[in-house]
Amino acid sequence: MIACAVGKGKSRDAGLAARQAAEICMRQLDGDPELLLVFASRTFESSHLLSELRSLFPHCPLAGCSTAGEIYSDGPDEESLAVIALGQVKATTALGGFIGSDGYAAGRELGQQLQGAEAQLVPLLSDGLVGDGAAVIRGVRESLLPQVPIFGGAAGDDSRFQRTEIFMGAERHSGRAAAVGLSGDFVFGLGVRHGWEPVGLPVRVTKSHGNRLLEMNGVPAIRLYQEYFGEYTERMRTQPLARLAICYPLGLPVQSSSEYLLRAPLSVEQDGSIRLTAEIPEGAHVRLMIGSVDSALKAARIATLEALSQMKGRPPRIAVVFSGMARRSLFGPKSREEIQLIQNILGPSVPVAGFYGYGEFAPLEGTDACAACFHNETMAILLLG
Repeated sequence: MIACAVGKGKSRDAGLAARQAAEICMRQLDGDPELLLVFASRTFESSHLLSELRSLFPHCPLAGCSTAGEIYSDGPDEESLAVIALGQVKATTALGGFIGSDGYAAGRELGQQLQGAEAQLVPLLSDGLVGDGAAVIRGVRESLLPQVPIFGGAAGDDSRFQRTEIFMGAERHSGRAAAVGLSGDFVFGLGVRHGWEPVGLPVRVTKSHGNRLLEMNGVPAIRLYQEYFGEYTERMRTQPLARLAICYPLGLPVQSSSEYLLRAPLSVEQDGSIRLTAEIPEGAHVRLMIGSVDSALKAARIATLEALSQMKGRPPRIAVVFSGMARRSLFGPKSREEIQLIQNILGPSVPVAGFYGYGEFAPLEGTDACAACFHNETMAILLLG
């Protein structure tokens, strides 16, 4: 039976924060952990965090990333360290190549490393600012058996949009992706929803290259945002577009689903093209999307109930949440409400932990009927029991 613990470190000293989180996990677990998932603010010197955790758990596989905020049962936090310790599972870790030059090849490399792991579930983490998240997950997916669910998130950097990190063992990397093959005596459920709704008319992508959106309706891609953010046009060219258009991603319709895949803009290039977190293919018709607190809360409720429905009647031992940093920005001072809603549905005995990042990996609508996709600004919840 799977064992789970969540530890939190909250100190300006990275080593002390690591010890705080580790001691909580050791008190909660009966026996040594078989896997550590580590999510940390970029305010920490991550090398100190990792070296301290490795000294405390020298033989335990460790994977993780930097974040744009950490998630706990009592709500979101920042400048903290979240450690999820899992026991009585088998964990095989893998680190892929540089995703900026060829995300698909790096993803395939990851999947190939896990082919012999007999994984029942694959947590996936990637750099949130480099490469094409959709290409990465496509590569991982095509190297694994199609029935193996992939679930995870893209790293953040406290909304600085400068540099994110992936953790593997005692090492930290930028521009890479990491994965874990999990197997053992456990059940799990996945829930995935965003709640964003389309506004305006569809526009056709007339020119794109990977995660670079060049033209829509035959004109520079930035024109769509100029129509909605007129007075902020010049600021879009000098600041990360993600800060200005945080609640206005592009929605990509998916055949046989009522859900849109969201694509968040990151920056505007000199030619008016937009760099996204993941690809939008030429010929696709996209919509500008808008979020509201009510629709986001409704989506979080649906995602949690969706995950519970897949648990085969078994109680969850932990809820792992990967969420888009835009959701926290949308809620503002009410950001605790979304996490509290999840906690109320699951009950106080089920710990909640995770992070806010720059993308999510999960099956569309959380069902095995659809292959895992790259999402933005979406609530993705994993229940383990």
